[in-house]
Amino acid sequence: MLVGLRKDLIRLGLEIPIWQRPLALSKCAIKMLLSAMFFSTGLTGYLLRELLRSKGMAIILGYHGVREAPSDLLAGGIAVSNLEGQLRFLARHLRPVPLEAIIAPLARGEEPLGGTFAVTFDDGLVSNVRLAVPLLERLGIPATFFVPSGLMNSDQTLWFEELRLIVRTCPASAILGEAGLWPTLPMTSLKKRYAAFIRMREVLKSHEDRREEILTRLAGDSAPLRDALEEDRVVDADLLRRLIGPNFTVGAHSRNHRILAGLPPAQAEEEIHGSRRDLEALLNRSVVHFAYPNGRFCDFNLSTRDLLVKAGFRCAVTAEPGTVRQNDDRFALRRFMPGDLPVFVESFDLLRAVWNDRNRPGDMTYPLGQRLSHLASPRTEAESRSSQRPLHRLSGLKDCSGARRK
Repeated sequence: MLVGLRKDLIRLGLEIPIWQRPLALSKCAIKMLLSAMFFSTGLTGYLLRELLRSKGMAIILGYHGVREAPSDLLAGGIAVSNLEGQLRFLARHLRPVPLEAIIAPLARGEEPLGGTFAVTFDDGLVSNVRLAVPLLERLGIPATFFVPSGLMNSDQTLWFEELRLIVRTCPASAILGEAGLWPTLPMTSLKKRYAAFIRMREVLKSHEDRREEILTRLAGDSAPLRDALEEDRVVDADLLRRLIGPNFTVGAHSRNHRILAGLPPAQAEEEIHGSRRDLEALLNRSVVHFAYPNGRFCDFNLSTRDLLVKAGFRCAVTAEPGTVRQNDDRFALRRFMPGDLPVFVESFDLLRAVWNDRNRPGDMTYPLGQRLSHLASPRTEAESRSSQRPLHRLSGLKDCSGARRK
């Protein structure tokens, strides 16, 4: 528990200017105290359940990799102990259902059953099979696993996991700057390595043309790199079949985990249609759920959505936080993406997030480019999109570029 809290505090320190840290740390301490009080008295679960039921809202949770134990800043995924705590809490206060049980009422124009939740995992990682599946089976909780089919059965892995390991194992005291991308980045402490990883990751998301060449050069002749990535690799065909069961389904996550909004229509279509064909051929069953790579509203568009409908998918999920309610777009569903934190903290954050989202109009009220976002963007993304911000109609929330709505 202390490891997760320490990681969160370090991240806070890295993301906030030094002159704002005393106030931020004070607020953090107050939040921790309130989290513990609400959780120990049962208020968190009670309020979350009643809020979802009274508003006719459901929630979808999104996870990625799973770790055997809490680790340092540069470890991706969630510790299995924290995952178990979060899922046990939710199952105690809400009703776990398959993703399709939330989708079906939306397809009929009805509201989902209030107080239900569905669990999803992105990227189809080996750790999902080895750690998440046994836990889910033990708890009796359904789940959907979204798999990038083009990265199966190969020694390739998701590029950001490779970047994470490159930064973690870099023997030099700095990573040299890349013209037009980033300056020389110091590697003299774990905090500085984490800050460098975040900066490089956000930049490389929008520079696919240079990404592979840069990663290859940074990795150099690091022989242990591929072996160390085993848990973070995408499953092979045999492990894929272990993600299918009475309570488990497999969904598509594109072929190569490329951000679809930046692709020409023909390539986007191949990523979408191809992923479904690949998975259905391996599983001999229908694949009807999709998760957008990266998953921000700015990472897909109306053309992408239309391609999903054409390909025969039933729904698509995003990484935009929020509940699911009547008149939401089942091809741009919101999910909460819990952090690697103890359940008393994460459940309080979830309650606050649901409260903040309680009066949001159904997403079909607005065109895709004008929908409300509760997310703030990294500086690099905000700068790259500053000239294409959508119109804003509601106040207090942010658009995909991170601009505060007027």
